[in-house]
Amino acid sequence: MASQTKKLINLYRGLEIEGEIVSISDKEIILDLGSKSEGVLPLREIAEKERADLKVGGKLKAFVYISENEHGQTVLSRVRQTGPVRSEWFRDNKSRGGRFVDWSKFQLAQSQKAKLQGTVLEVNKGGLIVEVSGTRGFLPNSQVGFELLTKASKGMEDLIGQNLTVTIIEIDQNNNKLIFSERGEVSEEVKSKLAKFAKDQKVTGKIVAVLPFGLVVDVEGVEGLVFISDVSWERTEDLSKDFETGEEIEVSVLGVDEELGRLNLSIKHLSEDPFSIVSQKFPADEVVKGVITEVSEAGAAVTLGGAEGFLPASKMHPDTKYEAGSSMSFLVDSVDVNKRRINLAPFVTSTAGLIYK
Repeated sequence: MASQTKKLINLYRGLEIEGEIVSISDKEIILDLGSKSEGVLPLREIAEKERADLKVGGKLKAFVYISENEHGQTVLSRVRQTGPVRSEWFRDNKSRGGRFVDWSKFQLAQSQKAKLQGTVLEVNKGGLIVEVSGTRGFLPNSQVGFELLTKASKGMEDLIGQNLTVTIIEIDQNNNKLIFSERGEVSEEVKSKLAKFAKDQKVTGKIVAVLPFGLVVDVEGVEGLVFISDVSWERTEDLSKDFETGEEIEVSVLGVDEELGRLNLSIKHLSEDPFSIVSQKFPADEVVKGVITEVSEAGAAVTLGGAEGFLPASKMHPDTKYEAGSSMSFLVDSVDVNKRRINLAPFVTSTAGLIYK
């Protein structure tokens, strides 16, 4: 103890302390506090004009927020905090890099319906990952505004790096989740335009973006969306093969979404579902021939003349070998209108010439 050159510091919440900057990253500043643990200060708490003067070896003052976190670090803040530590303000989670999240700030923003500034960091199938004040949140595709979608004419990846204004629609502290929306309140002007459209009305619009989940369409200055499931009666995998930005298309109005301020549109409803016609060729107990395309734990997928068939695993005959590419006869069990397929049963004859179903 007598040989120690540094005085042991007793750290407690609210204590003002000065430390030497050890490292600076894009998220945090590490300080040597002269104690047994290092100090961690979120970079977002430093004003932009001060950041230029920060350098390794320099001195910086801050207040102790948490004397020791799960990583043995002292969490610091530029604002003196009093009262007990609220556990929901920080979280040991890899997505947060072990840094605390001030949930109270987001709770206040949600209650006041305040607008926050964010930046798009990543894109996934369901939407965008947006960073607000150093904290990541999720912006679902359905909550991306029309103006921003028009900037994604070549794909959602075009939006990475875009600055945008969002509001908070959901906070789930237990799962460390923030859900944003980029859509503001629907204006009276938009509501007035939407009122001019009716269900099943045929209209013409211009494609402003071809995205993995659908087509964004401008219909007389009103936002419209054709989900990929409403493009064709048949399964569609890649919309970019059949559609391009700037193309004019005819669509049918499925409905008016007043909450989001847009039209839900369809291309396939401009024509009759061909399955309704094809299915009439498959009455119950009819013997049909088909080719097995896939065998799984659920059953066997079968291609019939102009229709898809399915033989459930529970009805597969134990003495029959089912393989992809095999051609065989089946019995029509029923027609599944919702899944647009023909449910099948085995067609097996015994030595007595009896049909097994």
